[in-house]
Amino acid sequence: MRHPWSIARRIAVVHVALVAAIAVFSTWSAYLQARDVALHVEERHVLGVTTLVARDPDLVSALRDGDIPAVQAGIPGWAAESQASWLTVLSTDGVRLASWRPEQVGTDYPRPVDAVVAGETVVEVSSTGPAGRSVRTLAPVVDPESGRVLGVLTMGVPVSEADIVAAAHIPRILLTSAAMAAVGLLVAWIVGRYLDRVTLGRGPEAIAQRFLLAETAMDSLEAGLVVLSPTGRVRLHNDAAARLLGWAEGADPALPAELDEALPEDAGGEASVAVDGRVLVVQQRVVRARGRVDAGGLATTAALDAAAREGVTTAPAGSKVLVLHDRTDLQRLGDELTVAHTLTTALRSQTHEHANQLHTALALLDSDRLDAARAVLSRRAGGASATDDVVAALLDAKAAQARERGVALAWSADLTAPSPLSPLDLLTVLGNLVDNALDAAAGPDTAEDGRWVDVEVASDEGGLLVQVADGGPGPAPQDRQRLFERGWSTKPAGAAGRGMGLWLTRRIAEEAGGVAEVATDSGTVFTVEVPPAAEPEAGTA
Repeated sequence: MRHPWSIARRIAVVHVALVAAIAVFSTWSAYLQARDVALHVEERHVLGVTTLVARDPDLVSALRDGDIPAVQAGIPGWAAESQASWLTVLSTDGVRLASWRPEQVGTDYPRPVDAVVAGETVVEVSSTGPAGRSVRTLAPVVDPESGRVLGVLTMGVPVSEADIVAAAHIPRILLTSAAMAAVGLLVAWIVGRYLDRVTLGRGPEAIAQRFLLAETAMDSLEAGLVVLSPTGRVRLHNDAAARLLGWAEGADPALPAELDEALPEDAGGEASVAVDGRVLVVQQRVVRARGRVDAGGLATTAALDAAAREGVTTAPAGSKVLVLHDRTDLQRLGDELTVAHTLTTALRSQTHEHANQLHTALALLDSDRLDAARAVLSRRAGGASATDDVVAALLDAKAAQARERGVALAWSADLTAPSPLSPLDLLTVLGNLVDNALDAAAGPDTAEDGRWVDVEVASDEGGLLVQVADGGPGPAPQDRQRLFERGWSTKPAGAAGRGMGLWLTRRIAEEAGGVAEVATDSGTVFTVEVPPAAEPEAGTA
């Protein structure tokens, strides 16, 4: 689900909220600081001027003489000289004797003045009076001759909220915050335009969803997937590709040299290559031009062009997409399937031959030639293991196939000890060697006297020996060293491919500790030797 707010809008909202929070905090802090400073300054001012006026000789003389009219007459002058907003003289009982507001004369002061009469000067900060927030001081008027308190003088000044706001520079803070918010919104708009171009109009949720879908799809593939840039650099790959090509996690991946050399030239080509003992089928697709998204997608040609201007592009022309399929096990299964097909074909072709053998044996029995009949019916006497059955069945089938192709195949099998190879591995080795020999002996360049194949299989205490010879022309001297190379063959490629049979034969032999070789004598001779299998140690299963 696509969120209605873009990334830029979210950034803008967060920015404005942050600037607003900073502005509120700064304004409140500046206000409190300015208020405290203003009150402190006014307290010192009022305290000083009140103390001076309380010592004024004219005020002291008038109170000593009880001349209240003189005190009332002097209030405007004393207030003006001290820059006080109000000035009132109280009796020691707290009754207003003279005031800057004459109508208050004779009324009681709202707070007790006992402490002031006792000689203490009191400074008050009030916000409940008619003047609003104000600072006032109450000081005793003392007769210097007798030391007697003649009255109480109270003076004060209001502290304006406007003065506090001005001292705190709150308007400047608010204007600065508004400017910061405006600049932030402009930057967010510019960044939003950029993000909209490079993300093709997708929001973060859509990007995350597509990323997760792509990762899940790639990881679920059994086939390896590799995307190459036009320069051959690996831009993207899945876990299956890393496993098939042996790439360590976190390392910089690079195509193996044998895979890079085997890549086909055409865009839709396919090739088989062996990498680290595995047979891989590589399918290649080459990007000819930048792709476009259909009408149902979010990206359009204009959006792709806008993203390309920012350096964000889809796969550029010349990029390659490789799909890797592991065919190692399939190759072996294919060999086994070929052998099974050969056996089926041979059985069909030998139906009349078995009937002839039965008729011959019946005729021999009728003529009391029991030994000859027994020889016909018991062509392979003696007990046989699973390996014996595989070898005998395979070579019988190959012999029948050879007769159909005009090749004389002779074979012998002497398995007096268990074979170090499994029946299926022995089937693969023997089948590949015999097939190659039959192809060579039945080839168009083979002379009539060279259309023969000899097969020998022996297994004893010394190990396994498989030797297949044919009378064909044999490989050229310059090709003899390459016969066992993976993917190399002197024969044209068929539907199942070429160049893997002899390589698998050598690999099976070497995995069992043996060797596979070729030599030229009276014909071409392929030899596989495998040492006996190691016996399990005592106490192991």
